[in-house]
Amino acid sequence: MESTIVKSEKESVRFKMNVQRAFMESLNIKELSQSIVNNDIDLTILRIPSESLSQISKLNTLGFSYYQTDTLVYYYVNFDDYEPKELRNNDLNFVVATKSDEILMGTLVDAIFPGYTNHYNSNPYIDKKNILEGYKEWVIDFIEKENKHVFLVNRGNTTIGFATCSIENGEAEGVLYGVLPEASGGGVYSDIIRYTQSFMKDLGLKKMKVSTQVQNYAVQKVWSREGFFMLKSFATIHINSLLNYSIFPKINFEIFITDDDIKNYGVLSGDMNPVHFDNSFAQNLGFSQRIAHGLIANAEMSKYFGTEFPGNGTLFMAYYYKFLKPLYPNENYKVTISVPYFDDEKKIYICLVKIYDKEDSLCLLSYNDLIKR
Repeated sequence: MESTIVKSEKESVRFKMNVQRAFMESLNIKELSQSIVNNDIDLTILRIPSESLSQISKLNTLGFSYYQTDTLVYYYVNFDDYEPKELRNNDLNFVVATKSDEILMGTLVDAIFPGYTNHYNSNPYIDKKNILEGYKEWVIDFIEKENKHVFLVNRGNTTIGFATCSIENGEAEGVLYGVLPEASGGGVYSDIIRYTQSFMKDLGLKKMKVSTQVQNYAVQKVWSREGFFMLKSFATIHINSLLNYSIFPKINFEIFITDDDIKNYGVLSGDMNPVHFDNSFAQNLGFSQRIAHGLIANAEMSKYFGTEFPGNGTLFMAYYYKFLKPLYPNENYKVTISVPYFDDEKKIYICLVKIYDKEDSLCLLSYNDLIKR
């Protein structure tokens, strides 16, 4: 599978963030960085093969925080070598779900998956109440769609579970299976596996796969008993760039860096590097003219955070700067401040500063961890 990076429209709407999905056999940091910055991405959900996990340290050069949120394991069965078993429960009836069953499907998801953890749960910036909604959306989206199948599992007049499956590139996948807690046990989950295996084999398909988080041991035991074997695994990584998302309205203003600012900062810091004072020296390094000390922008932000927002009593706990373009003297720069995280009890803010030049090119990203006393 080739590397792919695509905007995830549904996740973006669900979490009110700009979310993209990426898959890379081998990490391409330049491609990732360009996609994140150019598209104002808040969250990149990256998957890489587990055998490529040694490359994860490359993400440090991105300049964005990231977490490994789970490991996804894939199990496969080959129907040329395996015959699905007969159902253990003869009183089960499998019915194809229709659009009229959407409310029922939502009710089943609410009852079956409230405590189930996945990669979203590890991310502090994601509203957890929206995770379960994603499962509902996922299941309902399969109903009456080409190459997708949703089965209701009935015992008498009561629906006790469901199965969602898909077919892509001649390969079947059991996407999401669920059994109500009060109906679990007695081989019901195994029978759902067996039924979908037989269904796909009868369609002439040769292979079927299922996947789950590595810590979900119970279902993996069932899959192994039903002819599946683990073949692939992938690390899921969340990259939190947070370039657009903000809890509060964004703040906008301009700054202007003067010759005196550069001179005074040089004297104060002792940084008299000629790249800040000599045009010819700076041009020999590839700049159009001498450049401002990067931390002059930090001083401007310190002034704003300490006096305007959050205001008096605000202290820095940490900050991180990512320079994309130099800042030049005697030019106006536009500043945008967003707040992707706020703890009201502890009065902790994470503020992202973006500084743009007159061509609206992004020059600087600054992540600031603040506390207001």
